Amino acid sequence: MKSIVPIETSFSSIEQERKILLDQLASRIYKENRVNENTGLVFIDSNNKTKSQLAAIWLKTGLIKYELGGYNIQSAGIKVANEPLHALATLKQHGFKVSNASDKKLYSYTINFGSDSWNEYYKDLSSLRNLEKSLKVFVEDNLEMGDDPMQVYVPLDSPETIAKEMLYVASRIDYLTQSQKQKEL
Repeated sequence: MKSIVPIETSFSSIEQERKILLDQLASRIYKENRVNENTGLVFIDSNNKTKSQLAAIWLKTGLIKYELGGYNIQSAGIKVANEPLHALATLKQHGFKVSNASDKKLYSYTINFGSDSWNEYYKDLSSLRNLEKSLKVFVEDNLEMGDDPMQVYVPLDSPETIAKEMLYVASRIDYLTQSQKQKEL
């Protein structure tokens, strides 16, 4: 966890307008999970190659840091790329261990962070189960969004920015969780 502390100290560099959008995302994720613990969260980009994968990984990491369970976070693409996930190499500098997974999925990776691990691989949006119950976060421009109330648009940029912003979202979810616990006391 020490390796993500420098990222957390950079939260002040997030512009205020952007923080408002990220706070809204955190609030929506928290509320959807509180109303229905089976609600999933899917980050969506065009090919499930970089932005959606990194957003899911960094939000999972932040939730692990704050010891917040019960969130089902995935990533998916409109079309699947099926090529190496080069963006995962950026995770190594932050203490992650990334290796090829032993299952039979092409370009499947095991991500280890501290004592937690999970597999990441390309997922096509149409292959996800219970998608109608999932909050869908579109992270790229020019993606076709319908009028589903379970869809939001939060554009993401570079791998470094994604890390900082998703850790920020996790910190806000933690704040909302702690505030609710205080109210219940």
